[in-house]
Formats: sequence, C-alpha cells, structure tokens
Amino acid sequence: MPQILLLHSALGLRPAVLDFAERLRGCGHAVEAPDFYEGHVFDDEVAGIAHRDAHPEYFDHVRALAAELPSDTVLAGFSLGSWFAQRLAVERPEAGAAILLHSAGAPRGDWSGVPVQVHRYAVDPWIDPTAVAALGVAVTASGAAFEDHVTPGQGHLFTDLAGPDADAAATVATLERIDAFLR
Repeated sequence: MPQILLLHSALGLRPAVLDFAERLRGCGHAVEAPDFYEGHVFDDEVAGIAHRDAHPEYFDHVRALAAELPSDTVLAGFSLGSWFAQRLAVERPEAGAAILLHSAGAPRGDWSGVPVQVHRYAVDPWIDPTAVAALGVAVTASGAAFEDHVTPGQGHLFTDLAGPDADAAATVATLERIDAFLR
C-alpha cells in the first residue's frame, strides 16, 4: 500500500488528527502526520487561519516534506491540509490519490489525473458544493476516479472527535471509505 501524507487543519496537529492517523495505520497503511505549524494549536478556525496567513512559508514546508516521500504517496488532509493536499496533487500526477477531508475546491486548470475522494458535511460553511462539483468534473475528465461522500448534517470538522462538530459514526464510515478507495 502507498504511504499516506496526512496534513492537519488550520487548528494545528490536534489529537484528533493523530488518532485518525493511528486508525489508518490500524487498517495497514503507513501514515506520516507532520506538524507544519511547529507546535501551534488553536481552538477556533479564525485564529488558526490568521496563524497560517502570518506564515506563507508553511506550504513550501509541506511541499518539501512531500518531496521526501515516494512519488505515489497518497496526499490527504483536514480542511487547510486538504487544500494543501489538493495543490500538491496538481503538482504530483503520480500521487496515489488525494483524500480531501472537510475541504475541496474547484481546480485551477486541468486536473493531473490523480484519483480524488472528498468527505464533507452536507452543509459546511467552508465548502462551496459547486466547487466540489467542478473538481469532480475535472477529475473524471482526466480519467481518474472521483468520489464525493456527503455526511448528513452541518458543521465542519466531523472527524475531529474532540471538536464541536464531531460525528463518531461518520468518522468510522470515512475511515472505511478511505481504506476501500486505497485498496
């Protein structure tokens, strides 16, 4: 199985991300979950995004981390981490897949041919469903597989089991879907 690079959200490397990585390892996947926020952790998205905005070098740091991994590494992330994973997937057409948790945007041009799986709430203030649909069109036009898994409800980080939008059952289903997609 390919390596997975799991990137945290704007909240930082919270225990929920480490738990998710451990659950993926339990399915037999090798997972790297780097702390590109250098130890900074936040309780709300606004503060986390302000921190990201103050550090534009973070994406370059993530790109360098990805460059050290095999070319077929699966690029995955939570929210901001998904945005990074999606950008990396455009640059790395040999990536095993892009797993976008809690974020997905319309591509800026042609898609690279990397398969994509999206996981999101039906109503998420950070996701534009038309952008997800545009991504799906681009991914399938490239000949790659595209899956958009929409969890009923509203909120954002449902796989962050310590957060206010947590959904344990949806998290288990998400892990099962990721494992099946990567096999």
